[in-house]
Amino acid sequence: CTDARDLVIPLQEGRMYNHTTPHHFCYTNTRIPQWHDVWTRMQIRVNSSRMIRVTQVDSEEELEKFTVWSVVYSFLKEKLNDTSFDVDLYSNKTCLKVELLEPHTEYSVVLFRRFDPKLFLVFFLGLLLFFCGDMLSRSQLFYYSAGISFGLLASLLILVYVMSKVMPKRSPVYLVLVGGWSFSLYLLQLIFKNLQEICKSYWRYLLGYMLLVGFLSFGVCYRYGPLENERSITLLSWALQLLGLLLMYLGIQIHAIALAVVVAAVCTKNLDYPLHWAFAAYR
Repeated sequence: CTDARDLVIPLQEGRMYNHTTPHHFCYTNTRIPQWHDVWTRMQIRVNSSRMIRVTQVDSEEELEKFTVWSVVYSFLKEKLNDTSFDVDLYSNKTCLKVELLEPHTEYSVVLFRRFDPKLFLVFFLGLLLFFCGDMLSRSQLFYYSAGISFGLLASLLILVYVMSKVMPKRSPVYLVLVGGWSFSLYLLQLIFKNLQEICKSYWRYLLGYMLLVGFLSFGVCYRYGPLENERSITLLSWALQLLGLLLMYLGIQIHAIALAVVVAAVCTKNLDYPLHWAFAAYR
């Protein structure tokens, strides 16, 4: 007798699959990305009536592969009744397995593609950083805003790192924290994904945390003050421009178009240098 989960169900775009038993699903991509897919996001959304565990892999073979990290991450995986996975437009195959925590749980799986405004915002932010990096590197408002934001994010990483050091090594929680920075990044991703629910349920604690860490970060920034050394300002400007180029590239789904836009941006910003050189040579 073949277990239901051993049956790999092929996913088709726009079609909804409803089930009440564990299953494996795979999507085979046969479509070549076009120029109009620059800000297109393809996702697999899983919605259920009760909590389930969903794991994404890159091939059918990995669905049954057993490794230590697969077990660890299966426990770290959030158990949600509404979750989604991004599908790379260039990936040949994307698979996932749905495990039920309670029997006879109803769930649905659907694959769709849509315009993603987040990709456009990432691209626009990169454009802004690249062309305004010189101005932002000298702005006090940007200095304090970036310092406070960095302090809020870094404090979460430091908190997990400290917990991993003081936690008894025989404690089960230590096995979770032993992942170090990789688990810290996963924790940040989990927090941002559930930010709305966290703000709604724990807004008092969140507000207190943000005020405390924000005040401390502002104090550190105020203690050292904005950059005054011209070389330091130049380095910050270069860093912002490089970050802007990276965001511009990541904000476009079509690799060839992303590379062309990055090259065009670099040439446009530095167009005055060849003109000055040509004018100097002419004189």
